Amino acid sequence: MITLEEGEKIITEIRKHWWRLFTWGFGLLVLSILPILVGIVILVFTGVEFTDSQIYTAGLFYTMWITVLWILFFIEWTDYYLDVWIVTNHRIIDIEQKGLFSRDIATVRLEDIHDIKVEFSGVIPTLFKFGSISVQSSGAHTEFRAKKAKYD
Repeated sequence: MITLEEGEKIITEIRKHWWRLFTWGFGLLVLSILPILVGIVILVFTGVEFTDSQIYTAGLFYTMWITVLWILFFIEWTDYYLDVWIVTNHRIIDIEQKGLFSRDIATVRLEDIHDIKVEFSGVIPTLFKFGSISVQSSGAHTEFRAKKAKYD
């Protein structure tokens, strides 16, 4: 939990755009269907018939494969949900989730900001309104960077 200073108010929260999570999830969906497609191709083109024990073993490995993909999606969702920039009337607070059990929190006061750079490149980022935001400061963290952040 972030403790605000006296008189400090949250102006906005900047998060990663949902497109990042969507593309990650879509890639995992393709990877989840891939073993089934490979099995169908083997059956159709080679004519090999599998025994019941081979089908059960393949089902076990497929279940383990889906479990690993689900865990990877959960880790990415946690990173997506917990990464946030909190902009207040006094400072910017950068909360970056690194894995499941590690978090980096850095702040920069507004008067210490030297430069702000906003980049939007490509058709999809332009249509869905997301890009990269960089803030240069004179503190210990010289650059804050939010990749694929949404903007309004």
